[in-house]
Amino acid sequence: MVAPILAFVSVKGGVGKTTLALETASSLANHYGKKVLLVDANFSAPNIGLYLDLTNEITLHDALLGVGLHNAIYEAHGFDVVPAAMDYSEEVDVYRLKKVLEKMKYRYDYIILDSSPHHSEMKPVIAAADKIFVVTTPDHVTLATSLKAAMIAKKNNTPIEGVVVNRIRDPKHEEDLGDIEELMGLPVLARIRDHKKMIKAMYHKIPITLHDERNCISREICRFVSSIVGEPEKPFRFFELMLPFKMSFSKEIINRQLSKE
Repeated sequence: MVAPILAFVSVKGGVGKTTLALETASSLANHYGKKVLLVDANFSAPNIGLYLDLTNEITLHDALLGVGLHNAIYEAHGFDVVPAAMDYSEEVDVYRLKKVLEKMKYRYDYIILDSSPHHSEMKPVIAAADKIFVVTTPDHVTLATSLKAAMIAKKNNTPIEGVVVNRIRDPKHEEDLGDIEELMGLPVLARIRDHKKMIKAMYHKIPITLHDERNCISREICRFVSSIVGEPEKPFRFFELMLPFKMSFSKEIINRQLSKE
Protein backbone atom coordinates (compact mmCIF):
# COMPACT_ATOMS: atom_id res chain seq x y z
CA MET A 1 0.00 0.00 0.00
CA VAL A 2 1.21 3.49 -0.90
CA ALA A 3 0.37 5.93 1.87
CA PRO A 4 -2.11 8.67 0.92
CA ILE A 5 -0.99 12.17 1.85
CA LEU A 6 -3.78 13.96 3.71
CA ALA A 7 -3.55 17.72 4.26
CA PHE A 8 -5.49 19.90 6.70
CA VAL A 9 -5.85 23.42 5.32
CA SER A 10 -7.42 26.73 6.23
CA VAL A 11 -6.86 30.29 5.07
CA LYS A 12 -7.59 31.65 8.55
CA GLY A 13 -5.37 30.98 11.56
CA GLY A 14 -6.72 29.95 14.93
CA VAL A 15 -9.27 27.39 13.72
CA GLY A 16 -7.45 24.42 15.28
CA LYS A 17 -5.97 23.04 12.07
CA THR A 18 -2.71 21.98 13.71
CA THR A 19 -4.56 20.32 16.57
CA LEU A 20 -6.74 18.35 14.15
CA ALA A 21 -3.75 17.18 12.12
CA LEU A 22 -2.03 16.08 15.33
CA GLU A 23 -5.10 14.36 16.79
CA THR A 24 -5.87 12.60 13.49
CA ALA A 25 -2.33 11.22 13.42
CA SER A 26 -2.68 10.10 17.05
CA SER A 27 -6.02 8.38 16.47
CA LEU A 28 -4.84 6.65 13.29
CA ALA A 29 -1.83 5.27 15.14
CA ASN A 30 -3.30 4.47 18.54
CA HIS A 31 -6.92 3.57 17.79
CA TYR A 32 -6.52 1.95 14.37
CA GLY A 33 -2.97 0.60 14.51
CA LYS A 34 -1.69 2.50 11.48
CA LYS A 35 1.87 3.58 10.80
CA VAL A 36 1.65 7.36 10.53
CA LEU A 37 3.96 10.22 9.62
CA LEU A 38 2.87 13.70 10.72
CA VAL A 39 4.63 16.55 8.90
CA ASP A 40 4.59 20.17 10.03
CA ALA A 41 4.40 21.97 6.70
CA ASN A 42 3.68 25.36 8.23
CA PHE A 43 7.00 26.67 6.97
CA SER A 44 7.04 30.10 8.63
CA ALA A 45 5.18 29.49 11.91
CA PRO A 46 5.39 25.78 12.81
CA ASN A 47 3.76 24.57 16.02
CA ILE A 48 3.82 20.77 16.12
CA GLY A 49 7.34 20.61 17.55
CA LEU A 50 6.21 22.92 20.36
CA TYR A 51 3.01 20.93 20.93
CA LEU A 52 5.02 17.74 21.39
CA ASP A 53 8.12 19.25 23.01
CA LEU A 54 10.49 17.97 20.31
CA THR A 55 14.11 19.05 20.08
CA ASN A 56 13.89 19.96 16.37
CA GLU A 57 17.64 19.60 15.79
CA ILE A 58 17.03 18.52 12.18
CA THR A 59 13.80 19.66 10.55
CA LEU A 60 11.75 19.67 7.37
CA HIS A 61 13.65 22.78 6.30
CA ASP A 62 16.89 20.76 6.32
CA ALA A 63 15.23 18.03 4.25
CA LEU A 64 14.11 20.59 1.69
CA LEU A 65 17.75 21.63 1.35
CA GLY A 66 18.91 18.07 0.67
CA VAL A 67 19.36 16.42 4.07
CA GLY A 68 17.63 13.02 4.05
CA LEU A 69 14.11 13.31 5.46
CA HIS A 70 14.70 10.23 7.62
CA ASN A 71 17.11 12.35 9.68
CA ALA A 72 14.27 14.73 10.58
CA ILE A 73 11.85 12.07 11.85
CA TYR A 74 11.10 11.88 15.58
CA GLU A 75 8.78 9.51 17.44
CA ALA A 76 6.03 10.79 19.72
CA HIS A 77 3.02 9.01 21.24
CA GLY A 78 3.02 6.11 18.79
CA PHE A 79 3.51 8.00 15.52
CA ASP A 80 6.39 9.65 13.66
CA VAL A 81 6.78 13.41 13.34
CA VAL A 82 8.73 15.73 11.06
CA PRO A 83 8.88 19.17 12.71
CA ALA A 84 9.74 22.39 10.92
CA ALA A 85 12.18 25.08 12.03
CA MET A 86 10.91 28.09 13.94
CA ASP A 87 13.80 30.22 12.71
CA TYR A 88 15.70 29.24 9.57
CA SER A 89 18.26 31.49 7.95
CA GLU A 90 18.48 29.84 4.52
CA GLU A 91 15.77 30.16 1.88
CA VAL A 92 14.17 26.85 0.95
CA ASP A 93 12.15 25.71 -2.06
CA VAL A 94 8.85 24.72 -0.45
CA TYR A 95 7.67 23.14 -3.71
CA ARG A 96 10.18 20.33 -3.12
CA LEU A 97 7.83 19.02 -0.41
CA LYS A 98 6.06 16.60 -2.76
CA LYS A 99 9.34 15.12 -3.98
CA VAL A 100 10.77 14.85 -0.45
CA LEU A 101 7.71 12.91 0.71
CA GLU A 102 7.60 10.46 -2.21
CA LYS A 103 9.95 7.88 -0.66
CA MET A 104 8.04 7.98 2.62
CA LYS A 105 4.80 6.92 0.93
CA TYR A 106 6.10 3.35 0.85
CA ARG A 107 7.05 3.29 4.54
CA TYR A 108 3.79 4.47 6.11
CA ASP A 109 0.07 3.81 5.98
CA TYR A 110 -0.79 7.53 6.14
CA ILE A 111 1.09 10.82 5.87
CA ILE A 112 -0.60 13.81 7.50
CA LEU A 113 0.30 17.40 6.60
CA ASP A 114 -0.40 20.49 8.65
CA SER A 115 -0.30 23.63 6.51
CA SER A 116 0.17 27.33 6.90
CA PRO A 117 -2.86 29.64 6.51
CA HIS A 118 -0.75 31.82 4.18
CA HIS A 119 -1.62 31.41 0.51
CA SER A 120 2.00 31.13 -0.71
CA GLU A 121 2.81 28.37 1.80
CA MET A 122 -0.49 26.52 1.45
CA LYS A 123 -0.14 25.99 -2.31
CA PRO A 124 2.87 23.61 -2.11
CA VAL A 125 1.08 21.64 0.63
CA ILE A 126 -1.99 21.24 -1.56
CA ALA A 127 0.25 20.30 -4.49
CA ALA A 128 1.88 17.57 -2.38
CA ALA A 129 -1.39 16.18 -1.01
CA ASP A 130 -3.59 13.42 -2.37
CA LYS A 131 -6.63 14.56 -0.39
CA ILE A 132 -7.63 17.75 1.40
CA PHE A 133 -9.69 18.47 4.51
CA VAL A 134 -10.80 22.07 4.96
CA VAL A 135 -10.89 23.13 8.61
CA THR A 136 -13.16 25.92 9.79
CA THR A 137 -15.01 27.26 12.81
CA PRO A 138 -18.81 27.70 12.56
CA ASP A 139 -18.87 31.50 12.26
CA HIS A 140 -19.72 33.23 9.00
CA VAL A 141 -16.45 35.18 8.71
CA THR A 142 -14.27 32.09 9.00
CA LEU A 143 -16.51 30.08 6.68
CA ALA A 144 -16.21 32.79 4.02
CA THR A 145 -12.40 32.72 4.21
CA SER A 146 -12.38 28.91 4.28
CA LEU A 147 -13.88 28.96 0.80
CA LYS A 148 -10.55 30.34 -0.44
CA ALA A 149 -8.72 27.21 0.70
CA ALA A 150 -11.25 25.05 -1.12
CA MET A 151 -10.83 27.14 -4.28
CA ILE A 152 -7.03 26.76 -4.18
CA ALA A 153 -7.40 22.98 -3.91
CA LYS A 154 -9.91 22.87 -6.78
CA LYS A 155 -7.60 24.89 -9.02
CA ASN A 156 -4.86 22.36 -8.27
CA ASN A 157 -7.25 19.46 -8.99
CA THR A 158 -6.54 18.02 -5.53
CA PRO A 159 -9.60 16.11 -4.26
CA ILE A 160 -11.35 17.77 -1.30
CA GLU A 161 -12.78 15.11 1.00
CA GLY A 162 -14.87 17.50 3.03
CA VAL A 163 -15.06 20.01 5.87
CA VAL A 164 -14.21 19.62 9.55
CA VAL A 165 -16.05 22.16 11.69
CA ASN A 166 -14.02 22.78 14.81
CA ARG A 167 -14.40 24.67 18.11
CA ILE A 168 -18.19 24.62 18.29
CA ARG A 169 -19.23 26.55 21.39
CA ASP A 170 -22.90 27.51 21.05
CA PRO A 171 -24.73 25.67 18.25
CA LYS A 172 -27.85 27.84 18.65
CA HIS A 173 -25.89 30.95 17.70
CA GLU A 174 -23.51 29.50 15.12
CA GLU A 175 -23.97 28.37 11.52
CA ASP A 176 -25.66 24.98 11.34
CA LEU A 177 -24.62 22.03 9.21
CA GLY A 178 -27.02 22.76 6.39
CA ASP A 179 -25.87 26.37 6.04
CA ILE A 180 -22.21 25.33 6.15
CA GLU A 181 -22.63 22.69 3.44
CA GLU A 182 -24.62 25.09 1.25
CA LEU A 183 -22.01 27.83 1.59
CA MET A 184 -18.99 25.56 1.14
CA GLY A 185 -20.47 23.19 -1.42
CA LEU A 186 -18.77 20.36 0.47
CA PRO A 187 -19.90 17.67 2.93
CA VAL A 188 -19.25 18.18 6.65
CA LEU A 189 -17.42 15.10 7.94
CA ALA A 190 -17.03 16.07 11.58
CA ARG A 191 -18.21 18.70 14.03
CA ILE A 192 -16.02 19.06 17.07
CA ARG A 193 -17.01 20.88 20.23
CA ASP A 194 -14.70 23.20 22.09
CA HIS A 195 -13.72 21.80 25.48
CA LYS A 196 -11.56 23.04 28.34
CA LYS A 197 -9.78 19.68 28.61
CA MET A 198 -8.01 20.46 25.34
CA ILE A 199 -6.05 23.12 27.22
CA LYS A 200 -5.07 20.53 29.84
CA ALA A 201 -3.90 18.07 27.16
CA MET A 202 -1.83 20.79 25.48
CA TYR A 203 -0.29 21.73 28.83
CA HIS A 204 0.85 18.13 29.32
CA LYS A 205 1.95 17.94 25.64
CA ILE A 206 -0.16 14.83 25.07
CA PRO A 207 -2.80 14.46 22.31
CA ILE A 208 -6.26 14.62 23.85
CA THR A 209 -7.13 11.38 22.02
CA LEU A 210 -4.65 9.75 24.43
CA HIS A 211 -4.98 12.05 27.43
CA ASP A 212 -8.78 11.69 27.66
CA GLU A 213 -10.22 9.12 25.24
CA ARG A 214 -13.78 9.62 26.57
CA ASN A 215 -13.78 13.34 25.90
CA CYS A 216 -16.28 14.54 23.27
CA ILE A 217 -13.39 15.82 21.12
CA SER A 218 -11.62 12.46 21.23
CA ARG A 219 -14.77 10.54 20.32
CA GLU A 220 -15.63 12.75 17.36
CA ILE A 221 -12.07 12.61 16.03
CA CYS A 222 -12.12 8.83 16.36
CA ARG A 223 -15.36 8.72 14.36
CA PHE A 224 -13.88 11.06 11.75
CA VAL A 225 -10.79 8.86 11.46
CA SER A 226 -13.01 5.80 10.95
CA SER A 227 -14.11 7.35 7.65
CA ILE A 228 -10.47 7.77 6.62
CA VAL A 229 -9.60 4.12 7.26
CA GLY A 230 -12.96 2.82 6.03
CA GLU A 231 -13.90 1.03 9.24
CA PRO A 232 -17.23 1.09 11.14
CA GLU A 233 -17.66 3.82 13.72
CA LYS A 234 -17.46 2.82 17.33
CA PRO A 235 -21.01 2.73 18.75
CA PHE A 236 -22.38 5.46 20.97
CA ARG A 237 -23.25 4.69 24.55
CA PHE A 238 -26.98 4.61 25.21
CA PHE A 239 -27.06 7.80 27.25
CA GLU A 240 -25.21 9.69 24.48
CA LEU A 241 -27.96 8.84 22.03
CA MET A 242 -30.42 10.61 24.30
CA LEU A 243 -28.57 13.94 24.22
CA PRO A 244 -30.11 16.54 21.84
CA PHE A 245 -26.64 17.86 20.92
CA LYS A 246 -25.60 14.42 19.76
CA MET A 247 -28.89 13.83 17.95
CA SER A 248 -28.34 16.99 15.89
CA PHE A 249 -25.13 15.55 14.52
CA SER A 250 -26.68 12.76 12.42
CA LYS A 251 -25.96 14.29 8.99
CA GLU A 252 -22.17 14.06 9.24
CA ILE A 253 -22.51 10.40 10.17
CA ILE A 254 -24.17 9.87 6.78
CA ASN A 255 -21.44 11.94 5.10
CA ARG A 256 -18.75 9.82 6.70
CA GLN A 257 -20.45 6.67 5.51
CA LEU A 258 -20.62 8.05 1.96
CA SER A 259 -16.95 8.99 2.23
CA LYS A 260 -16.08 5.37 3.09
CA GLU A 261 -18.02 4.10 0.11
